[in-house]
Amino acid sequence: MQSQTSPTFCVLLAGGQGSRLHELTAMDCKPAVPFAGARLVDFTMANAARSGLRQMLVALQYRPQLLARHLRAVWGPQFPAGLALYDGMSVQPGGYRGTADAVRAHLPDLTASGADEVLVLSADHVYQMDYRAMLHRHRESGAKLTVAVDEIPLAQAGRFGVLTADAAGRVTAFDEKPRHPQPIADRPTHALVSMGIYVIDRLWLSDLLRRTDMDDFGQDVLPEAVAQGVVQVHRTGADFYWRDVGTLDSYRLAQLDFLATGTPPLLVPASAHLPGREVRRAAGQGNVLLPGAHLGRRARVRQTILAPGAMIPDGMVIGEDPDEDRRWFRVTPGGTVLVTQSMLARRRAEQQRPCQLPFYPLSTAQTQGS
Repeated sequence: MQSQTSPTFCVLLAGGQGSRLHELTAMDCKPAVPFAGARLVDFTMANAARSGLRQMLVALQYRPQLLARHLRAVWGPQFPAGLALYDGMSVQPGGYRGTADAVRAHLPDLTASGADEVLVLSADHVYQMDYRAMLHRHRESGAKLTVAVDEIPLAQAGRFGVLTADAAGRVTAFDEKPRHPQPIADRPTHALVSMGIYVIDRLWLSDLLRRTDMDDFGQDVLPEAVAQGVVQVHRTGADFYWRDVGTLDSYRLAQLDFLATGTPPLLVPASAHLPGREVRRAAGQGNVLLPGAHLGRRARVRQTILAPGAMIPDGMVIGEDPDEDRRWFRVTPGGTVLVTQSMLARRRAEQQRPCQLPFYPLSTAQTQGS
């Protein structure tokens, strides 16, 4: 296995809004959202740096300002051959139409790099991985596309792209977000899902994107490669920790894996800030306190995400009465409560509003007798 991966051109897809995180991404894109003392993007960036990648192109789009500043300041020095940041809205009219279109827009950069393969990464997943093993497997196999996969319970698999692979690792079928996911043959309680990490032959990918209008890897490129019979899987192992924190429930529960236990499930990026006592104490009640959030004295709060800057008043109760919580905050079907400072301000304003007594007009008799 090569110690360096300089022949590889890396594209980081970091333009997503993360709409299912609701108010947490109102001002910044999903990869910039705080997570376990770092930002979501830091986990993928740490993986890339540890894997010896020397150059990276980052495709930005939705509210990119904060993320761009963070990447330049924290990660720029880690990539000696260059960390190039592009805002899709300035690259082409209307921005990138999808993940594959983001790569299509930068095909000249890929060609100029002279790389044999393209490593495509997502900027909003939590995991730890050395990409060199995957790159080595791709080169040895001769496949045109290698996709990293994880094994997750069938009940959760419908949110992802589900693959079927033979004993040699060749992908024989792919189904995007199926209602009834296909289980793994030797592990019937689990399904094989795409992690959104691809190693792709550069010439094959360039030809495909130039001659078609395919815009998305999961919906277009991967199914086409499966139809051609040129896809293989890279298995990460049954106990591999990988989380796609695309919902408020998954975001809160994944953070608790880092905050509520003595040993985090994987290395936290070196750029992360260690959680303080209040953060760890709140995690014991199933809560996640984001930067600047604070719990008042005697506050009883359960299963809640406190957005940055949210200040819970003394004695306030959240997480015990779902109907009351829904009046003021966002409550998910899984029971997670999201509280922002603007929600708290609205609640306070409503409760301080003077009570409006009903108006009863005087009768004619009352008027005459007065």
